[in-house]
Amino acid sequence: MAKERKSADAALNDSKNTISDGRKTHSRLVQQVPNAITALALCSGLASVRFSIENEFEFALLAIVVAAVLDGLDGRLARRLHASSQFGAEFDSLADFLSFGVAPIVLLFFWGEALMTGPFSLCLMAFALASAARLARFNAQSKSAAAAWQKAYFTGMPTPAAALTVLLPISLAPPTPATVQIAGLHAALIAFLMVSTIPTFSGKKWACQVPKWTMIALFLAVAGLVAAVVLYPSEFLVVLTVLYLASIPISWISFRHDEKIHDEIDVETARVVE
Repeated sequence: MAKERKSADAALNDSKNTISDGRKTHSRLVQQVPNAITALALCSGLASVRFSIENEFEFALLAIVVAAVLDGLDGRLARRLHASSQFGAEFDSLADFLSFGVAPIVLLFFWGEALMTGPFSLCLMAFALASAARLARFNAQSKSAAAAWQKAYFTGMPTPAAALTVLLPISLAPPTPATVQIAGLHAALIAFLMVSTIPTFSGKKWACQVPKWTMIALFLAVAGLVAAVVLYPSEFLVVLTVLYLASIPISWISFRHDEKIHDEIDVETARVVE
């Protein structure tokens, strides 16, 4: 009887260990999903560079849009799966620099290659430098404590938005001496917005309750939006960029309003404590 009990206990322990190992393996695989999406975003940025070299500018633009969509997914998925890590944050920053700091200026470089000038090159260089500085500042600020309401805003223009916004000139006109100079000045302006302290909406605190009966309509709307991006990337970029640039003054006003309200709340709280 004792031998039978020992063998049964051993079998039970083996089964528990097997289940535990299986759960650990599954957990590790799930935690790598956000990193896999980041890797896909990086590959999309690399594809954009290749398309730019081959003068396939619409495909290069579409690849940057895909990278921006994937970049928006990996962070949110990491938070949902509780899979955030220091490695993931650093990997995401490196991928962002290539996809949104290098790929856009490569696209602009080959777009205006025949009309390249020194000032235009300097503006593109400034954009790349500003992108690196913006990502470094974001990493530094993510490690410091911030009020909950401040998480609804970015400090400066985020690099994915900057990458799409800086490409606006190539969607509006063909390269000419005038449009190339305008594109350079536009790149310098976007570089300034990235390193500035102007608050912009982050979208992290936005939430809305969607009735169940509207989910099908919402799914169809999203599918139509994706189809529009694929079929008309240039037109979609123009509309999206104009709307985003128009939102920056609104985000600044909203930030100042929230800041004033929370400052008043802090003062009232201090008075109550005293």
